[in-house]
Amino acid sequence: MKHTIFYLSFIFFFITSPSLVNAQDFDEDFLKSLPEEVQTDLMKRKSDKEELEEDRYRRPSSYVEKKNSRKKIEQLQKELDLLRGELLESEDNKLDIRFGSEIFSLMQTTLMPFNEPNFDGEYVLDYGDVLEIQLVGQKSDSHILPVKRDGSVSIPGVGKVFVSGLSLDNAVNTISKKIESFYTAVEAYTTLVSVRDIQVIIAGNVFSPGPYTLNGNSTLFHALAISGGPSEDGSFRQIDLVRGGKVIETADFYETFINGASSFSSRLRSGDLVFVRPVSNLVSISGAVKRPGTYELRLDENLSTVISFANGINNKADLSQLSLIRISNGSVSNIPVKSLSEFNNMLSEDNDKLVIGSYSYRSVEIEGAVKNPGKYLVNEGAGIYDLVLIAGGYNNTAYPFGGVLENNQTKKINEKAGQKLYESFIDELSNISSTVVPQQGEMGFLAELITEIKNTKPSGRVSAEFDLEKLKNDPSLDILLQDGDKITIPEFLDHIYIFGEINTEGTIRYKEGADFKYYIDKKGGYSPYANKKNVYVLHPNGETTLVADNKNIFMRQRKDNMVLYPGSVIFIPRETAKVPFSVAAQAYASILGNIGVSLASVSVLKD
Repeated sequence: MKHTIFYLSFIFFFITSPSLVNAQDFDEDFLKSLPEEVQTDLMKRKSDKEELEEDRYRRPSSYVEKKNSRKKIEQLQKELDLLRGELLESEDNKLDIRFGSEIFSLMQTTLMPFNEPNFDGEYVLDYGDVLEIQLVGQKSDSHILPVKRDGSVSIPGVGKVFVSGLSLDNAVNTISKKIESFYTAVEAYTTLVSVRDIQVIIAGNVFSPGPYTLNGNSTLFHALAISGGPSEDGSFRQIDLVRGGKVIETADFYETFINGASSFSSRLRSGDLVFVRPVSNLVSISGAVKRPGTYELRLDENLSTVISFANGINNKADLSQLSLIRISNGSVSNIPVKSLSEFNNMLSEDNDKLVIGSYSYRSVEIEGAVKNPGKYLVNEGAGIYDLVLIAGGYNNTAYPFGGVLENNQTKKINEKAGQKLYESFIDELSNISSTVVPQQGEMGFLAELITEIKNTKPSGRVSAEFDLEKLKNDPSLDILLQDGDKITIPEFLDHIYIFGEINTEGTIRYKEGADFKYYIDKKGGYSPYANKKNVYVLHPNGETTLVADNKNIFMRQRKDNMVLYPGSVIFIPRETAKVPFSVAAQAYASILGNIGVSLASVSVLKD
C-alpha cells in the first residue's frame, strides 16, 4: 500500500507536466509493464490520434469535425440502445405483455414431435391406425394389422374384428375375447404401434393459419402449439373446435394454465376446424397483487376476475388506495374505488387498468454491534434511529461514531465516477511527459497501481450521524432509509492506524487527549521522505482531513489542534515533485475513503 500511494503521486506528476507526448513515445519496456488491457487501450488511442492527424493534412478541418461528430452520434446511439433495452425489461413494460403469450412460443421448441405420441387407453381407433397382436401359449404368433377402411382388423385364423370407434382399451378386450373363442390356452397381447394421420384446418387469429397434417393422437393444444398459438389479436379463452359444422367444444386457455382444468385435451379428427376468436377485453392489474400483468377477460366477466387471475392481493396491499383507470370516449378517467367488493359489480372494458395500492416498505439491513442484527422491513419514512431501535439498540461494545451507512444509489454513482476517473487516467497516460520516463524499477509499481485502480470497488458510503441521543433530540440529523440500505456498527476501535512515510507502520493504542505529534513520535517519527505538508487523516465517520504543520496553510487543519478519535487513520505520503493540491487531494481522499470503510466497519488489525 505504501508503494501504491507513492506512485499515485508519481503518476499525477506525470499527467500534470506541461510537455506532453503520444503513446508511441513510451519506452517499450514501460508499455510491456502495464496491464494488457491498458496497453490495448493506449495503442487504440494512438491509432485514433494518428488517423485524425492524417485527416487534418488530407482534409479540411470541417471533415475532422464531422468525423468526430459522427463518433459522438454513434456513441450516443449505443447508450440509447442500452437504455431502450433496460426499459423493455422494466416492470411497467412487462404489464403490456398479455399473460400466456410466451407459452406457445416456448411450446414450439419444447413440444415432443407429433409422430411420437404417448398412447393411452382413451385413444379412439380409426382407419390408418396399426395394431400389433402377439399370441402366447399353445399357439405362438405375431401379426402387424392395420385398421381397414371398413373399421376392422383381419386376424389370421380368426377373422375380422371391428375396432373403429372403440377406445384402445375396449379394442384390446374385444380382440382378446375373439381370439379366446378360437383357441384355448392362448393369451393375446395387443398394442398400438402406429397412429393414423389426420388433416385439420387451423384458422382465425393465429400466427400461422392453414391446413395441417397431424397424427391421430393430437389434441386441440397440439394444434395451437404447431400453429404458433393465438396471435396478438387472438383469444386465449375462446378457441372453438368445429366438427361437422358444429362447435363441439370452446376451450379456455386460462382454465388450463391458471386453474389446472383439463381443457385442450380433446383429440382431433380429420376434417376438424380449430378456430381462434378475436381477443375480448385486455385488462392490466398492478400494485400489491401476487402476479401483476395483463389478462384477457370475456365481455361478461367483472373486474374481480382479473384479481383472481393475478392470484389475489398480497400482504402489502393498502385497500384504501384502489383505483380504476379507464379510457372512454377518447378520454382517460381515474375512477376511485372504495373497496374490493365494488369490482364485483363492474364489467370489464378493453384497456382497463386496475391499481391496487400498497404500503411503502423498505428492505434494509443492519449488522455489527447491535443486539439483533439482520434484515428488516421498515415503513417509508423510517430513519437510522428507527432501525437501530428495531434491532434492539446498540450493545455494550458498539462504537456509533464509526458507523457506516451504505446506499445502493450512491454506490452506482461512485462506480460511474470511478470508471470515468480510470478512463481519464488512461487518457493522461497516452500523453505522458517525454522528459519524465519511469525507471525500470518503477514500472512494476505503476502497472500494479493501474490494476488496483481498475479493480477498486467504490463504496456507497453516506456520511451519517449514529448517536441515538443526538438523533432523538434533533430529528433533522437523521437520514431516511432507502430500499437496500445497509448499516454497519463496529465494535469500539481502541487504536490509531498509521501508514505511509513513517518509520514504523502499524497500529498504536488510542490515548484520550493525545495530540497528533504523540502518535507520530510513538511510531518513530517521519521517514526522511515524508511529505509533511500533505498528511491525511481519515476519521471513523468517513470524513477525510488534510493536515499541516503548525502553520496557517489554506484548506489545511493545523496539527496542533487536530482532534483524533479511536479508529482514525493517518497517512503520510512521500515527498515528490510538486503536485497540484486539487488533484492530489481528490486522489488521496478517494483511496482513503475506501480504506476507511473497511477499518471502521471491521476490526481486523492487530498490534
